[in-house]
Amino acid sequence: MKKLSLLLLMILNCSFLAFGQEGTEKSREAVKSKTYQIFGNEVLMTKYNDGTKTWDFETKEDQNLHRTKKYNPKTDTGINFDLGINIWIPEGEAPAVKPWGSWSPAINYYYTYKAGNNFKLKSTLGVNWYNFKFEDQNLQALRGSEGIIFDTFDGGQGIKSKISASYANISIIPTIQSSNGKLRLGVGPYAGFRMGGRGKIVYYDDNNNRSRDIQRANMFANNFRYGGRVEIGVGDVNLFFNYDFNEMFQTNKGPQVNTISFGLTL
Repeated sequence: MKKLSLLLLMILNCSFLAFGQEGTEKSREAVKSKTYQIFGNEVLMTKYNDGTKTWDFETKEDQNLHRTKKYNPKTDTGINFDLGINIWIPEGEAPAVKPWGSWSPAINYYYTYKAGNNFKLKSTLGVNWYNFKFEDQNLQALRGSEGIIFDTFDGGQGIKSKISASYANISIIPTIQSSNGKLRLGVGPYAGFRMGGRGKIVYYDDNNNRSRDIQRANMFANNFRYGGRVEIGVGDVNLFFNYDFNEMFQTNKGPQVNTISFGLTL
């Protein structure tokens, strides 16, 4: 009998405690909250009207998980860089160009829409620089009244000589890829508007001092360019190949050559 009475008393006591806790939870309300950053982790402090506080921790992994849930896998944006070299074809009457040193850097903002596992459409907006370094270090490009002139430099011993032009560009590249994205092939058009250009020769003068002569005017490079681009991706390696359909120089202002650029996209 004593054991039964003791058991009933424990049950009643637990019931009263549970009821009391339930009433406390219902009456307790949050009055203040604040988030702290500790070693990259987020800590949320909540203060209640009864004076108690709670602390909720969110690790970097939890934060990344939340960002992943908000991420739209069908679109992607970012910035990439082209690093390649330029050549022009056919050379013919044009001076020979040295590929190493004829750099073709570019910076592009891209937007990609993934239509399926095996197809995506990428558009880019960016700027690139054409550089053409001459094989003949003593050959200087000059802007004449009738067009570009390639003449032997007589002010010293040439070290390097080149012409350059910069363009703002837009492109659209439809791309097919393997299901895991490790193999990619894209082909599409691009167009550009010229922003600047110049000619430069670096040389040693008669006193053996290093000097340079810069032609700060456009070397009759075309104001517009358009062509086709091929992109090939294998794993983390991305290659590009550009071919300008129109000629490098304005009509009757320079040699009739087209430009080819190729290299890596980073």
